[in-house]
Amino acid sequence: MNTECALCITPLTAMDTLLGENKLADGGILCNKCLNKATNVNKDLVSDLANYSIVQIRNMVLTDAGEEKEEVEKVEEVIISQPRIVPTPSQSIQFTYTADAPTRLDEIKDQIVATTAKLSIFVDREVEELVNILDKNEKLIAVAEGKYLYNDLEGIVVSTEKRIIFINKKILGGVFENEFPLHKVSSIQHDTGLISSTLKVYTPGFTAEFKLHLKSAAKNFSEAVQDFIGSSGSQKAEHKPQERKPETVEIQQNSEQKEDPAIIFEQLEKLGKLRELGVLTEEEFAEQKKKLLARL
Repeated sequence: MNTECALCITPLTAMDTLLGENKLADGGILCNKCLNKATNVNKDLVSDLANYSIVQIRNMVLTDAGEEKEEVEKVEEVIISQPRIVPTPSQSIQFTYTADAPTRLDEIKDQIVATTAKLSIFVDREVEELVNILDKNEKLIAVAEGKYLYNDLEGIVVSTEKRIIFINKKILGGVFENEFPLHKVSSIQHDTGLISSTLKVYTPGFTAEFKLHLKSAAKNFSEAVQDFIGSSGSQKAEHKPQERKPETVEIQQNSEQKEDPAIIFEQLEKLGKLRELGVLTEEEFAEQKKKLLARL
């Protein structure tokens, strides 16, 4: 398995191989930095990278560089003329990441990998911005790429144990950020389409809706966050799926809140479906229906 970038020979990170879209026709793999450099020269590489070899990519990048190529060659000649010891290429290039002192960005990227989320190279700026947004000890539990339908901005929506955050890093350097503390979230719902999925975050007086690019993204995000809804984030809320039904948990958490009638009727409809499927008994249905109507 390739462990180094075929162009710059730096060690590949988990983010470079996460989607498997950086692979070349001859089996080589590009790091995200080199992939961005190559796509700046030829935009068709975004969707057609697998039909190019490393030789074609190298010629493309060096030809576009022009004078920069000549400068690099001169520097290489000077370095080669000096005595040096280079055991292997992999040992001589260790610039950006060491096991002794990983950066905060390295920790965040590892947490993203742990969520099994799939992100494209187009949200690299948003991922890097997380260093400035998250607290020092704040840990990611869910992340997805998509559009915030409130303002049609593309970016990433992430969740920690205490808040959900949408981030869009604008090309000119500006940042749009909107966050929803989990202790104020009354419920979270997801819907799966043929290709994409929809995530809805309900808070008092406002519903945030996101269209996520992957079919499974909203479901995975919702399941990861569900246990923390209504909690302060200081400790994980207890959740026993085999003993407590999701709809019942959600109703108990919000039994004292007055909510939008549309949300209440939507939950009543779900309760009815659960009763039809035999998940709820008539007694349980009647009890939960009474609690929902009391919140109107």
